[in-house]
Amino acid sequence: MNPSVKDQIVRTVVMLEELSKTSKENQIALCFYDIIIPLMKNDGYDSIIEGNISDMGIDIMCRKDDSSELIGVEFKRRPRVIDVKEVRWLLSTAYGYPYSRVIMISTEGFTSDCYRLADMVEPAKIELLDLDDIKNWVSRIETEKDLSNLEYENIIKIVSRAFIEKIAVDPDFLLKIEWRELEKTVAEIFEGLTFRVTLTPPAKDGGKDLILQMVKEGSAQTYIVEIKHWRSMQKVGQNGVKEFLKVICNEKREKGIFLSTYGFTENAFEGLTELERTRIRFGTENKIVSLCKTYLKVKSGIWTPLEDLQEVLLEQTI
Repeated sequence: MNPSVKDQIVRTVVMLEELSKTSKENQIALCFYDIIIPLMKNDGYDSIIEGNISDMGIDIMCRKDDSSELIGVEFKRRPRVIDVKEVRWLLSTAYGYPYSRVIMISTEGFTSDCYRLADMVEPAKIELLDLDDIKNWVSRIETEKDLSNLEYENIIKIVSRAFIEKIAVDPDFLLKIEWRELEKTVAEIFEGLTFRVTLTPPAKDGGKDLILQMVKEGSAQTYIVEIKHWRSMQKVGQNGVKEFLKVICNEKREKGIFLSTYGFTENAFEGLTELERTRIRFGTENKIVSLCKTYLKVKSGIWTPLEDLQEVLLEQTI
């Protein structure tokens, strides 16, 4: 995306933040369109349909020219926190029309019940975005395309190392980190433990956040890692586990590691066969804290060299 276009989006986001404190609904709506349309186009959604679709609960429909994927976007103009009833209404719209994904945007955020519902629904996928999420989306335009820039990578490493040190001392620091920051931090941990690491782009990861490669007994092995760090503090349930297992099987990976900072529901592992349990391991906040401490030991020279990366990868998982 042209830097001047990105700069214009940033200015519009700032304007939207100010207008959201007023009752100027028409101006707020214009800001919304000026932000979302270029963001969706930047993600490859070339056909954007606007018009008399507000009665369906959708403001914009977006489609990729080379795909049948259809996304519906609804913007809540009212200056208040959105409750679960409105999310249910959007879901009913998604089921009534063949949307691949629906997005609800609110400048004032959502109740915790909304996030819990969004995490539970199948097969329709719903995303709830507040103003901070929009800012993160805008910021990714530049950073995701500048990964080849060494100066940027060095800055990210410095920040990630600072996060690792904080988490190792105070696990509650995890609460202050955004999901994408945590993904980059965990990527730095595994890279520091001598794994070859690929950090997948956000929203296009296909159910995996990291790809880890290692050599064991002369044979290359590949693992995938999914990280859930939800603002709603929601635990991962059975549907999330099954979806991740599908990714492991479809991509023919040796194993997968599912990390959830807020843990898993009581029935999350029900229905998994013994063979499936050998392909997927689960870790919580404790696993992330342990990885941070191991990383610091390696960097300080206390542990050198690491003889069995697989053991480090799988310890403190279930």
